[in-house]
Amino acid sequence: MANVITRIVEIEKQCAEEIDKAQRESTNKIDAHRLALEEKKENEFAAIIFAGNERLAQALEEAKEETRIESITADREIERLVQNQELKETIKEKIVSILLSG
Repeated sequence: MANVITRIVEIEKQCAEEIDKAQRESTNKIDAHRLALEEKKENEFAAIIFAGNERLAQALEEAKEETRIESITADREIERLVQNQELKETIKEKIVSILLSG
């Protein structure tokens, strides 16, 4: 009978150790999986931010180019107006007319 009780205690101890081992292994697997998911989340956030920054940089470059082109166009228009003698004379006449009528 003592042998049977000793055997039962040994089996219970063995089962308890196996349960503890299985719990530790499961906890380790869960922790590893959680860590992998956190790393994946961080990588995805970084990719999203990088893509957003790339789009922003591209939009800024496009805006700079548009501004440059518009500036060149405006400069050419101003130069054309400055060089237009007929327009200058018309403006002078209107200014003189306004001054004389005032």
